[in-house]
Amino acid sequence: MLSSLRIQNLALVEDLSLDWGPGFTVLTGETGAGKSLLVDALSLLVGARGDAELVRHGAERATVEAVVEGGFEAWRAFLLERGLPEEQPVVLRREVGAGRSRAWINGASCALTDLREAGRLWMRLTSQHDHQSLLGEERHLALIDEVLGIEPCLESEAAAVREAVAALQARRRSEAEREQRLEQLAEALADLDKLAPRPGEWAQLKADREPLRHAVHLEQAFCEAAEALGEGLPKVELAHKALIRAVAHCPDAIAEQDRLRSVVLELEDLLALAQDQALRWGAAGADRIEALEARLALYERLARRHRCEPGDLPGRVQVLKDEQRALLAGDAPVLELEAALAKVAERYRAAAETLHGRRTAAIPKLEGEVQKRLRRLGMKGARIQLRLALAEEPGSPVQQSGRPVRVAAQGFSSLAIWIEPNPGEGFRPLAKIASGGELSRLMLALVGAGLVLGSGVREGLTLVLDEVDAGLGGETALAVGQAVAELGKAHQVLAVTHLAQVAARADRHGSLQKETEGGRTRSALIWIAGDARNRELARLLSGQPDRAEALEHAKVLLEG
Repeated sequence: MLSSLRIQNLALVEDLSLDWGPGFTVLTGETGAGKSLLVDALSLLVGARGDAELVRHGAERATVEAVVEGGFEAWRAFLLERGLPEEQPVVLRREVGAGRSRAWINGASCALTDLREAGRLWMRLTSQHDHQSLLGEERHLALIDEVLGIEPCLESEAAAVREAVAALQARRRSEAEREQRLEQLAEALADLDKLAPRPGEWAQLKADREPLRHAVHLEQAFCEAAEALGEGLPKVELAHKALIRAVAHCPDAIAEQDRLRSVVLELEDLLALAQDQALRWGAAGADRIEALEARLALYERLARRHRCEPGDLPGRVQVLKDEQRALLAGDAPVLELEAALAKVAERYRAAAETLHGRRTAAIPKLEGEVQKRLRRLGMKGARIQLRLALAEEPGSPVQQSGRPVRVAAQGFSSLAIWIEPNPGEGFRPLAKIASGGELSRLMLALVGAGLVLGSGVREGLTLVLDEVDAGLGGETALAVGQAVAELGKAHQVLAVTHLAQVAARADRHGSLQKETEGGRTRSALIWIAGDARNRELARLLSGQPDRAEALEHAKVLLEG
């Protein structure tokens, strides 16, 4: 369980220290107040990619630190395995700056992969965009494994099969071919070593290139926006001062004065953002786009040489190294290599069959629990099917039920989610018929079902929900609020929402607000209760925190 969190110099957050408690905690606030920044901070603590642009303007680095309690035995085993200090509660720290990102666990430096693995011990983060993972059938198996608490551990078995296949193929070549191939491999690997491709880098380079191409235009546009805002802001401030004088004679004008003050603060924030963006794109420069284009061109040249997609080059490096290692291994007889392959293939098949069986046994209970929850979430006639099958792979040395099957760390299972939203319509693939609201509710139902079934969920889990209720309202929103509150009875739940129906069900309510001082904008969090919480719920309902009807509706929600 997360007991405390400190964030320094992360975008609008200058220095924020928070103490968290058990149960259901909700965070609300105006758009841009920094709610998603708290989620970004927690993401960094479980190994998410750190971007230097997250650092607050004028600071060298952003820092996030958390204290995590509970799950002592699991933590002790994890810390011992990685040679990290076995201290509890566990302190996690992450720094992001212009240079490389750094991470610590209990004061000892660690890799981001360690943070990711540690994250599985204490947190699950579900964002408003996570439901989009339901649209990609290739991600369904990993999602359902996560929900069921199944951790595929076939990396070593799969690697042994691949190595045995490579060794056998290498030995079957003639010695002349072997020497020639070794020379080709050495040359190819030398070229690839100069590039040093990293997983995901190709996609990131392409994503970074487009805005850089327009850096000059972006700088000009933001400069013009900043100039216009700078010219208009004094006039709005004069209007605000005029209303202040009016309130002295007509107290009824206080609402208009408050609204105009909000406008002034928003304009100041927009001015600061426009100025920051102008500086950012002004600094982009020609050198950066030239370096980026040169690296993209090198990716494309090597991809053509190796007859693969540019994004596949990191995997290609490993394949070539495996082949090189096999060729250099020696002169083991073919029959021995065939016997070795058969042995490791059977070991993989047996382990994958056991894993497949665990999935087969768990899925019916999960389907039933999800359908029960969907009914409570407003999808009364909906039914789902988790279709588990064998992932075939032509040419594979592993056979299951007479068919060649995939050799991978996740086993030879494949899974697709099909849904029948309304009775009589028939089941169809989820991606073809589900709406955004239905996807959000299905994701919430899956997460809740996994926790209720207790499928390997560890003690003291922190569940972070970032606007999974987006696009919902009415009775459905009430049902979502109830569903999240139920999760909070068994686990620590942190939810970011714009729905009063969800916020009203929380045990603790935090309001994110923007403050401007000395020309700088910062985010602050205030824990609210009583009348303040009633007004915040009224704001979420109507946008007018002092409106009598909204206040009455908010009161009813809190009492419900």
